Amino acid sequence: MANLLQTAMRALYTALPAKQSLQVQSLKALGEWPNLDRPSTFNERLHALKLAPHDPLLPLLADKVRVKDWVAERVGRDVLIPTLWSGKVLPAQAPCDTPFVVKANHSSGWNAFIRERDDAAWERLRETSVTWLQDDWHPYLHEWWYNDIERLLLIEPMIGENLNDYKFFCFSGKVRAVQVDAGRFTDHQRSFFDADWKLLPFAFSYPPIDGAVPAPRHLARMIELAETLSAGFAFARIDFYDLEAGPRFGEITFAPEAGFGRFMPRSADRMLGEWWEEGERRAAAAPDRDLSIAV
Repeated sequence: MANLLQTAMRALYTALPAKQSLQVQSLKALGEWPNLDRPSTFNERLHALKLAPHDPLLPLLADKVRVKDWVAERVGRDVLIPTLWSGKVLPAQAPCDTPFVVKANHSSGWNAFIRERDDAAWERLRETSVTWLQDDWHPYLHEWWYNDIERLLLIEPMIGENLNDYKFFCFSGKVRAVQVDAGRFTDHQRSFFDADWKLLPFAFSYPPIDGAVPAPRHLARMIELAETLSAGFAFARIDFYDLEAGPRFGEITFAPEAGFGRFMPRSADRMLGEWWEEGERRAAAAPDRDLSIAV
């Protein structure tokens, strides 16, 4: 019954005009009706981005395949996790040695971790991956840029187990917060730090991490990379892994938690909205962004 209700609600959210859909979903998720005509909080601004005229750079940067060339042009290829294979249909046999990760390039969470050869499991994954490319990224979320991507599968080497994922909240080329997630597949916890690695006093969708969280080895380098890659965007979240050999780029995200993340205290939602407004002013004063790869 719960699944049927969820399916019906998502169908309603998809059918509604985008603005009203996002407002109704925000009311349900956060208990507040957002002002999308004059957005001020972080979540309101995320939804306003979805409703704004389409920025042609967003589909490129959300594309897990094509973004790598864009990143390489700006900060060098050494920060990239290599693509071992990409295409529209997985081959009959795994094309590279395990362990590796299979992903859809137009989504979040549509992936599979392959740790050892298993012909039966590979065949099941081949069937599942067909549905990944057939399915739109959740249309009720109105993150249009994912569905403007030419859909592909890609394979990357597995770079480690249980790695921290460092997510840099950047506002027009300035890191204001770093999100760290722990226990994502067991007891998900999340904490935020500033660029000097001082704990920030708010939570976002998950409780803070228990105990101390040491700064990553290459924090200064990751900040430098994140600020370079986010220059010219009022807001962008730039993700990295911290390996012994140096940072490795993860992805660029424009709508964390799809704009439905709950801040505790709620004043943090407004504080990040103010950071966004500052970033918007700096971005407006900056030179035009380079779209050379996008067009």
